[in-house]
Amino acid sequence: MERGEEPEEQRLICTIYKSAKQEVRVSLKCFRGRTFGDLRLFVTNKQGEIVPTKKGITIDVKQLHELEEAVWKLRDASDPTVHPPF
Repeated sequence: MERGEEPEEQRLICTIYKSAKQEVRVSLKCFRGRTFGDLRLFVTNKQGEIVPTKKGITIDVKQLHELEEAVWKLRDASDPTVHPPF
């Protein structure tokens, strides 16, 4: 997706709350006939509105299996019963 252009369709899958003023939204978006997964950091601005930031990733759904594999590797690497801490 090009920066600044709105997706044709968007569906919020889940929200991960980081703090009182930050959340990560996981969405499915359609843009120009292609489907993307989007993980985006949203923050509460001074006006109290929740707005998206540039921090995040948009990935073609065809690559979601690669992202899933990376998350599983991250989970395994961070498990103190499997790997000692740094």
